[in-house]
Amino acid sequence: MYILKNALKSIVRSKGRNVLIGIIVLVIAVASCVALSIRNSANEIVNNQKASFDITATIGLDRNALRQQASSSGTNMQDITLPDALTLTELKNYADSAYVKSLSYSLTASMDSSDITAMSNNPTSSSSTSGSSGTAARSRAGMPDMGNFVNRSQGDFRITGYGSTETITNFVNGTYKITSGSMFSDSDTANDAVISDELAQANNLTVGSKFTLTNPNDSTQADEFTVTGIYTDTSSSDGSQMNLFSNSANQIITNYTALNNIVTASQANDDTKLNSQLTSSFSLKSADDVDAFKAELTAKGLNSDYTVSTNLNSFTQSVTPLNNLSHFATIFLVLVLVIGAIVLVVLNIINIRERKYEVGVLRAIGMKKGKVALQFIAELFMVTFLALGVGAGVGAAASVPTANYMLQNEISSLQSQQSQVQQNFGRSGSGFSAGQAGGGRGGIGGFFGTSQNANYITQINAVINGQVLGEIAGIGILLVLLSSGMSLVFISRYEPLKILSSLS
Repeated sequence: MYILKNALKSIVRSKGRNVLIGIIVLVIAVASCVALSIRNSANEIVNNQKASFDITATIGLDRNALRQQASSSGTNMQDITLPDALTLTELKNYADSAYVKSLSYSLTASMDSSDITAMSNNPTSSSSTSGSSGTAARSRAGMPDMGNFVNRSQGDFRITGYGSTETITNFVNGTYKITSGSMFSDSDTANDAVISDELAQANNLTVGSKFTLTNPNDSTQADEFTVTGIYTDTSSSDGSQMNLFSNSANQIITNYTALNNIVTASQANDDTKLNSQLTSSFSLKSADDVDAFKAELTAKGLNSDYTVSTNLNSFTQSVTPLNNLSHFATIFLVLVLVIGAIVLVVLNIINIRERKYEVGVLRAIGMKKGKVALQFIAELFMVTFLALGVGAGVGAAASVPTANYMLQNEISSLQSQQSQVQQNFGRSGSGFSAGQAGGGRGGIGGFFGTSQNANYITQINAVINGQVLGEIAGIGILLVLLSSGMSLVFISRYEPLKILSSLS
């Protein structure tokens, strides 16, 4: 108790010195609060995003490897021997992995109809028809991952069979909505179909109506479908003022088994094969599993002409500002602590030298060196933690606006860099957007694609929580012990008689 009373009296006597120390500690506390809250909040958001982001992987042909193969052998790309297209059995084998949450797959085919009419100005229909030769050229150029789309007749309707209705992202995200009837179940294997409201209105189809789809390469192969649901496309226009119908007008949705049976039947004759494409996507459990999953596919015998692509880059880009902010906050915190500690050590050395006589008196009246040092430490503790308390309050008020201001600057800097790159290519726009980042798959057409646009997180709730307060307290204790350490050195060297005699 005597030590504490003496410490309080000493603080009151030396107001100027202790106010100076308090101001320094206050600045350190405010800076540390802001830096720690930013770093902790940024890291927490990144970890949450990492846990919730839907990391998807797709297997596609490694065109670079094929080009190198053609170049080294002096062979024309069109003459390169292509690997066999992956089958669903192989894909399911690859999906049997500790790193995979689920396998999503769909089969798409191009078909005609004998009793319903396609929308005449539908982009999907026209692009499918006009794109026949282009697709064939791509297949000849060595793109087996495009499935069986070869130089055969293209139908007016694009029918897609899904292995699971939960993977039809346009329904999940609300772009498509059932307005009549319902979606078929995942266990359904019958020729049930969900069609667009535009196609239904044009052909007077309702729930329960039947229509026939035919093989454009063999009109004798006809399959009857039953309408179980009708959906509307709520997406905005594709930008063409001449299109009266949406891109999904001629899109027919069914289950994988039904469409696969039709495609398999068409393969009895090579000349009547349906143009079909099997597309797949693996949903991984974690972003940390990407490399391990790639290695596992290689171990399972995936042809070296195939490569695994993921949307990990999209996640990395979306959290880049937060990672940069956390890195900057850490560096700033270290600099503040180092500079602050040096200043406090210097001030305490000066303080001890100025109070040499006081040390001599205390030692002369019988106080041990440890107790004298303890008094000096107690003084510094009182001043430090008072300043830390005030600094924590100021830091709590300043942390959120400071964090958001710095985050916006970081995002603007990255967008400016990307915009400059786009301008170098003669393009407009940055290719990045602001907003809450999150996982998920693309649309139905890009259902298995990986968007490279970064959806930045624009706000960070850098609050002062128990963790930050605990770290601030730890910093305070560390500063006190570090700066008081020099006091202990000087006090242990002082001899009371020598001190008093030199000052008498």
